[in-house]
Amino acid sequence: MIPISSTAVYDKALEILEAAGGNGFRGRAAQIFLACKHYGNQIPIVGSAIGIDSRQLQQLLDDLFSKPNRGTPDKIAIIFDDDHKIPTGTTGGILTVASNIWRNNLNLQKGFVCYASVQEMQTPGFVAASRKVCPHLRPVGTQTLAKSWCNIKGKPPVYRGEDNPKMFRKDPVTSEYTVHDPQDVTFYSGIIRPANGVKLPIAALIVAIYHDGILAAGRSHVDVPDFLADFGFTPAEAAAYFDDDPGSAAHQALALVAAGVTWTRLSTGPAVAVPVVTLPGVPPAPIPKTVTGKKAKALPHHSSIGVTTSPPPPAISGWWNAQQAVRTTLEAAGWLVVDVSDKRIGYDFKIIKSGQVKMVEVKSSVGICTATLTDLEYQQALAVRKDFVLAIVEHYDPTLPATVQWVEDPARLQMTQRLVVQYTLPRSVWRNHTTPMP
Repeated sequence: MIPISSTAVYDKALEILEAAGGNGFRGRAAQIFLACKHYGNQIPIVGSAIGIDSRQLQQLLDDLFSKPNRGTPDKIAIIFDDDHKIPTGTTGGILTVASNIWRNNLNLQKGFVCYASVQEMQTPGFVAASRKVCPHLRPVGTQTLAKSWCNIKGKPPVYRGEDNPKMFRKDPVTSEYTVHDPQDVTFYSGIIRPANGVKLPIAALIVAIYHDGILAAGRSHVDVPDFLADFGFTPAEAAAYFDDDPGSAAHQALALVAAGVTWTRLSTGPAVAVPVVTLPGVPPAPIPKTVTGKKAKALPHHSSIGVTTSPPPPAISGWWNAQQAVRTTLEAAGWLVVDVSDKRIGYDFKIIKSGQVKMVEVKSSVGICTATLTDLEYQQALAVRKDFVLAIVEHYDPTLPATVQWVEDPARLQMTQRLVVQYTLPRSVWRNHTTPMP
């Protein structure tokens, strides 16, 4: 297992990553790519009906790489520069103007953004081509990108001269962002792999991301399969980008300050896939871990059966459709389902069968799912323990049958509390605690 709590190991990991990247490494873009892998559909891909705005995207990036317990105001890790920055939009330290950590990479000047059409951005030849041969480049026939511009958008802005991969499409009208498919290994190898071709040391990368981060979830150690689960990397993708050899120079340097560090190798490790559960039910609950602090009290909820129909779907109803798929699965297994999702009491369904009453909170995603509980949901889970169940729907597609994974008593698992009072349950934590439901 890879230790993530030690500051000394963290400092060494950043030093190793800076050296591994070397001169000219697109480190900031590599961090953005890692975020796109982790957040999945929260950062939509090119062709999605709705994109993400700059403010939301920068906030997601800050959240993933934030080190909130640092004693200085520079709390956002720039992991390939062995550096930390002031959070986006704020001032502090020697910085008297608002920080803009990611802005340069999200505008045309550095060349990671393209204003071309969706059709063009979904054409491999166009995306892979140098911007110097782009049909939209002006002036026509220019031999350099410096001070050139995109005819679709007009000028300003103008290129600074950097010919970088077309990572994002920025809509020329709405300014919303969509990202080139993060599963395109050929494309992203040009970003995540250093110019010398050496792969990034995976153990150092894990330490840099998880130390004092949102994904630590109270853990002192994580393993490579945890990282793959939290970022949606297949073993084949990970093998294309990362060095997992314990004997490599980078990992030997890490071992000098992380004595006894070990991890599951990509080539020999177990599959990361979560077992398919087709029917719901709840087995005997495991003995909960002791919870420190004052005893939690059950929060108010309706004791009567109530109305068993669901409220009508909202205008944007992807999550609602997934919720109804969970309901259908429960009803097929003989549960009476009461939809209380509009009552803001900390769970979506109260389910009843053979004298059992349980509370079900649905979490869904069109990709992999890191479950985030609100404070109300967490307090309810803490109060009722084995009678609180998370129903997690990953890779949701309304045209296909939903596969539901059930996590009983999630309050017993390690989560990360954030300043917004949400409790983050990484996929690498909950996936090993799924249970069948009868």
